[in-house]
Amino acid sequence: MATKLDKVEVVTVGVGWSGGIIAAELSKAGKQVLGLERGEERTTEDFASKHDELLYVQRQELMYKPSDLTVTVRNNLSETAKPVRDPMGIQIGTDLGGGGLHWGAQTHRYFPYDFEIVTKTKEKYGDDKIPDDMPLQDWGITYDELEPYYDKFEKTMGISGERNDFEPPRENNYPTPPLKRTKAMSLFKEAAENLGFHPYSVPSGTVSEEYTNPDDQTLNACQYNGYCTFYACE
Repeated sequence: MATKLDKVEVVTVGVGWSGGIIAAELSKAGKQVLGLERGEERTTEDFASKHDELLYVQRQELMYKPSDLTVTVRNNLSETAKPVRDPMGIQIGTDLGGGGLHWGAQTHRYFPYDFEIVTKTKEKYGDDKIPDDMPLQDWGITYDELEPYYDKFEKTMGISGERNDFEPPRENNYPTPPLKRTKAMSLFKEAAENLGFHPYSVPSGTVSEEYTNPDDQTLNACQYNGYCTFYACE
């Protein structure tokens, strides 16, 4: 039977990073917020001593189950959508925290061009480069307008990374330093630099050192123990 809850001002569907941050910001603004989450609430104890490959890797304990939700895909509108049979093809997290429990954690920003793709393309290549029937448009918001919110998001999450010449412009440095490099990564970096390239560590939602965010929440550093993704971050 459905449970009828008391009315509140705002309801968020899902309490992952996005839903959680939105709920927090609205709460700080004085709104009464209820977050709905279909999954369970997990604790560190669920993962710290449960390196169970059968449970997490094979049985996909933290992912949507086909019996609960069938994920389908099609390549164009004329095709009939078919179920994704291989669980490796799409990883959708469940439980409190959503994909934040297990995601690969690369945390890039869109480039200024991405927000004004029609305008910028026409400026560079001419009006005739975008067909009239192409469903493409500018976002209606620019990178410069969104940059402070990127910055706030990164500070909330404690994003680790290093500034480089190949990323969009940013006002501030990353909240935490880049993650440690493995031996293979160090060899790759050295070889790439010897060839005149400029390798860098990509920004990551995996925190590289203990970090207290602007909401006074302390996020613990990565332990580099190898049990990630399917097992959830410890």
